[in-house]
Amino acid sequence: MVQKLREHGPVGPAFWRFGRDHRQPQPLLDAIGDAYLARRQVAREEQRRRAEREAAQREARRPACADCGKKLTDAR
Repeated sequence: MVQKLREHGPVGPAFWRFGRDHRQPQPLLDAIGDAYLARRQVAREEQRRRAEREAAQREARRPACADCGKKLTDAR
């Protein structure tokens, strides 16, 4: 692998996928496979949903104006 890295660099075909019958080197992102990228996307989506849920909880806890009943904002 070190020789392949020297020849082709880190984005060249220097990595092998585990569990494959053939030993043809591939670029790193191809060797990692789509499963890794899919897991990262799922993790980002979970983080986005968690941030939305926390924002909704903060909004629900905001005090309201005693006169008009409107929720107070960060500016007010």
